Amino acid sequence: MALVRFERLVLAGWLALVACGVERFELLPGVSSNAADPPQTPAPEEPEPWTPPSSAAPEAPAAGEGEGVAPDTASSEQPPVPSVLAPPEAGCQKIDFLFAIDNSSSMDDEQENLARSFPGFIQVMQQVLGSKDVHIMVVSTGGEREEEDEPSLDAEACEEIQGAGRRADADGVDCGIQGGLSFMSAEQPDLEGTFSCAAQVGTDGSAIEEPMDAVLAATSAPLNARGRCNAGFLRDDALLVVTVITDEEDERSTGEPEDWRSILLDVKGGDADALVLLGLVGDNNVDGGLLGGPCSAADADGAPRLQELVDAASGVLGSVCAADYAPFFQTAVGTIGSACNDFVPPTPF
Repeated sequence: MALVRFERLVLAGWLALVACGVERFELLPGVSSNAADPPQTPAPEEPEPWTPPSSAAPEAPAAGEGEGVAPDTASSEQPPVPSVLAPPEAGCQKIDFLFAIDNSSSMDDEQENLARSFPGFIQVMQQVLGSKDVHIMVVSTGGEREEEDEPSLDAEACEEIQGAGRRADADGVDCGIQGGLSFMSAEQPDLEGTFSCAAQVGTDGSAIEEPMDAVLAATSAPLNARGRCNAGFLRDDALLVVTVITDEEDERSTGEPEDWRSILLDVKGGDADALVLLGLVGDNNVDGGLLGGPCSAADADGAPRLQELVDAASGVLGSVCAADYAPFFQTAVGTIGSACNDFVPPTPF
């Protein structure tokens, strides 16, 4: 009877183990199974094996469940990991602005108009294009030709060089450009006021305007070399935007419009998408005038050569006689934006 009770206890333990998912166990030594043992119970379909708590892997809660439980680190709610192979941002991230301003005796009103219009232009540029890495340089149309054999030029000497960035106004008052550079950046305190100072290039320059000679000098390799007047202004990976403001035709600069454009394209490695040309010029040679015009014969001379240059580059032309340059600059922003979309900065070596 004691043996029967023992075997019943073993049988009860076996059934308990089966219920827990244990399929095999060993009888104690000396205890054997016989025909009276109960038949094997078939395992249920797709059993869920039991695992000890110490080794169990936590199961991620279903959506909407498990409030108050730390989310699974692989959850879709976690921020994505940035890929090192992500493509660069579209559009240009750097822009170099060059303003070539006529400093002859008839340009007083135009310089004031430009200074008034500039703040709105920069604000629209930042809002529409989002470009924050900008260089802004102002040059006059006059000055002496650079002496290439001079090893370096200090700020005072640069004031007399054609194409050198303006650091002071027409009266010689320092405009306060950061770092004593020939150009401003987006970090310049009171950018609008500083530009207004530099844009007042004066009206005592030569009556023989050479705006394109000034532009080509300002963007030349010698003047942009280390230790020279415009060092640091021109960048290979930046869009170059050149704006010419004059009330006279350019009949004295070296070369022809196609030569000027070719030289500027060479500056940008031959990439037409890296260059934008803008012109606020005389327009009494154009039927109906340009944007904001037309000029009267007493206010300005027609500038077909400068117009040809800007047209060849698919740039924007406006009348230098316009009462407000804001519409011109608003149109220019669209053209600059299109160029930004197409511009692909060269890969650095």
